[in-house]
Amino acid sequence: MKKFLCVVVLGLAFCSAAQARILYWQSFDTLAEGDRDLAEAALAEEFGADPKQWPDWIDPMALYAPTGHVDFVFIVRRPVHEPCGQYKFTIYGTVTPDLRRDKWGEFCGGTITPIRVSGKDLPDLMLEETREQDANGIWQRADQRLRWTNGQWWRILSAAE
Repeated sequence: MKKFLCVVVLGLAFCSAAQARILYWQSFDTLAEGDRDLAEAALAEEFGADPKQWPDWIDPMALYAPTGHVDFVFIVRRPVHEPCGQYKFTIYGTVTPDLRRDKWGEFCGGTITPIRVSGKDLPDLMLEETREQDANGIWQRADQRLRWTNGQWWRILSAAE
């Protein structure tokens, strides 16, 4: 009986450790190989193809956002020097049957938070500290909540939509 309890406790500890990685920004060296390749490719255009040559200050990070299934939406964060926000977030979809992730889009802002939505498989994305240019060319803060529907991102005006 003691051995059984030890196995159960160790199993729960392992599952908790795996779950703890979800929804937390993590460095690229903790990512699965295919996801690490995607993450590095998202930064390659701006910082070069060799991560060993990247400046220390960029602090590349990624996170896994849970879906209603066993898979995750994969989000890569990279710093930018643009008026739209501090980071660009590259969003990759769930793993396809041929074991790849499609790029679902890129957004600029200060933070991004996946939000579980009752009755939906995919999380909404809340972009905060985002700036958009108004009709007069002035950059204004424009936080937004986005939902992936029918193959594209839609701005959600209220959570009930």
